[in-house]
Amino acid sequence: MELVEVYVRGIAVDSEREHPVVLLKSRQSPDDDSVLPIWIGPAEATAIYTVLTGKSFERPMTHDLMGIILDVLGAEMSRIEVTGIHKDTYFARIVLKQGKDEFYIDARPSDSIALALRAEAPIFVDSELFGKYKRNIHIGKDGEENDVRKRLEELDPGSFGDLDI
Repeated sequence: MELVEVYVRGIAVDSEREHPVVLLKSRQSPDDDSVLPIWIGPAEATAIYTVLTGKSFERPMTHDLMGIILDVLGAEMSRIEVTGIHKDTYFARIVLKQGKDEFYIDARPSDSIALALRAEAPIFVDSELFGKYKRNIHIGKDGEENDVRKRLEELDPGSFGDLDI
């Protein structure tokens, strides 16, 4: 499988579905405005957004805790890979190294991205997948981006269990 390295261009909100979307942009094509949109849940959007903005919570969130566990175990996140899509659901895997051993862990792309950002690990997408599903998405004017930021900042992590997703 050939991979393309991407970075998180940002988080947007799908105005039709009222769902957060993480936007992945190719590092190899900086002049191309295309991004790969992946619809995610509000908890994962908050986890990604907090890293992008350098914010943190008083206590470690789940993704922070996973990073702490990896450190304690002496494991390193070498990369994540978004590997496929089936029935509108993306699939990813986390690639961990511990000594000379390498482990592949099946995970949701949103959780994988949140972990990779915390570990400063590279993010890759299958190149065929990226080519087929990338889109030119209108990110919005500054006011609209501020509206997205405000909506994400207002999310209460304690209420995620109450959301109907």
